[in-house]
Order: sequence, then structure tokens, then C-alpha cells
Amino acid sequence: MATSSSFISENNVLLVDIGNTRIKYSLLCDTQREPNGCDSALSLFRFVDSQEKITHLYVASVRNKDWVDEIFAMCEARGIIFVEKHTEKEAFGIKNSYANEQKMGVDRWLAMICAAEKTKKAFFVMDVGTAITVDFVVGGQHLGGWIVPGFQVMRNALVASTQKVFANDEIPTTFGVGTDTEDCVATGCHAALYGVYLSAVDYISSKQTDFDVILGGGDKKVFAFLESAANIRPAHLVVQGLARYARKELSDFLA
Repeated sequence: MATSSSFISENNVLLVDIGNTRIKYSLLCDTQREPNGCDSALSLFRFVDSQEKITHLYVASVRNKDWVDEIFAMCEARGIIFVEKHTEKEAFGIKNSYANEQKMGVDRWLAMICAAEKTKKAFFVMDVGTAITVDFVVGGQHLGGWIVPGFQVMRNALVASTQKVFANDEIPTTFGVGTDTEDCVATGCHAALYGVYLSAVDYISSKQTDFDVILGGGDKKVFAFLESAANIRPAHLVVQGLARYARKELSDFLA
């Protein structure tokens, strides 16, 4: 990877998470804050061009390559060093369980890299978005994981497959039951997702009794009622995973 011969600031490094529905981004100096969001590369580069000087752009994508290629071309036109991260077999003390690590979405890999910085215990990490991904790590070894339809995918599939079931756009943040069809759909999907969480607790408890839960993703509010638990740590998973790579790879150049 090419690097500048002069020192750079964390204000000069942009981290970009291309998800299934949106682009999220954060300056390296701002990764503890909620990432910004946009819907296109043009919108992203309006932010880039508003900054004094972005020198490096780190990107992780689970979408088709066209978006990555567009961002790469826009970086090249501005002299910005472009770095795309991919899933690895091993990094930062995490060993991937996949025989072919490239079959794992980079979002899951970066979620584990982020989580491993937040706890030294065994953990499972939940990324709650269009899909919910859950990955389990004990002693640095990735045991495997789950991919589950997210709240909105589950709700929309239910409505599309039935004639007299309707839904609204509300996402519950407290656990309960519904008293009309729309509420029953919302609370039922919420209960299904809570079941994923409880199953994850049950599984990791069979491997290690002392563990942490790292929770992130754009729809993590569906688990807001859990965040007061002592062993649950919220995170901005992909951008904070990218941040670990950026700080390591640019350590000789960051002022």
C-alpha cells in the first residue's frame, strides 16, 4: 500500500462501510460517534470535498463491485489513497473458522475485529441490520456464526406471503405483545429476534460461562431494552473494525 512520506492526522482518514442498504462513514478521529449515512457515492464525496484534506479512504463493502469501483475512481481523481479491506484467515488475534475465508462477508469479519478490541473475554457479536449476523469467538478462535433475516426483511416477507396480515413501519424498542394485527406483526418479529439473542446466549454459555456481547448495526435499537445489561457493549462494528486496520497500517504516519 502506498503511503505519504509526511505525517497525517486522523482527520485525514475516512472509513467507509458499504452495507446492503446504505453507505455509512466516519473520520478515523470520530469512530466513537454514530457514523454518518448517505445513499450514493456522490453524496459521500460531497462530504469528502467539504473536508480540508482526506488523504486515505478505507472501505469495506458487502454490495456489488460497481459501488466500490465508483468510489475508487473518485478517490483516484482526487489523489486519495484507496484501501479496500477483505476477510482474512487470521488477524488481530482472531482465527477465522471458514475453510475459504473469502466466502465470509467482510462486515462479519470487521465486526469480530472490532469486538476483540472491546473485550478480552469470550464473546458473541451481533450486527443488527438488513440481516442479523451473529459470530462466536472463544480464546481468539471463531467458532462459527448465524445469518438471520433482520426485522424489516422478516416483517416484509410475512406481509408479502399473507393476504390479511398487515404491518406498519414501527420498530419496537420495548419487549411486549400486540393488540392489533400491525402491532402483533411488529412484536412477533421482535420476539423472533429476541429468540436469536437468547439462543446465542445459550450457545456461548455452553462453551464459556464468562462472556461479553458486542452489539451493533443500524437496527440495533430493536435490542435497546437489553443495553442496560452489564455484559452488553454497544459498538459501531464495521467502521471501528476498519479503524483498527487503519491505525495499524498507518501507525508510522499518524501524527
